[in-house]
Amino acid sequence: MYKTLVREVAAMKPGTKSLTKDVKWCIDEKVYIVKNVPYSILPAEENEYFEMDVSIRLTMIRDLMYMNEIPSVIDYNVVRDFEV
Repeated sequence: MYKTLVREVAAMKPGTKSLTKDVKWCIDEKVYIVKNVPYSILPAEENEYFEMDVSIRLTMIRDLMYMNEIPSVIDYNVVRDFEV
């Protein structure tokens, strides 16, 4: 919990660079992909970070994909307004 909070605060500081990338899971030999997920590069040991709301939303999206409620490949921009 504390480590996540530190990452959130660090993401708000100058010197961070926001980018997008594809996030992929393989569950039961099926691939699930969320394209264009925003993340930040920080000057830290682990330099790629998702903001907390993005991380929570990714978990929800993964679960919906696994339950066949949404497609197994989707653009984050389509689902970024899902309520978490």
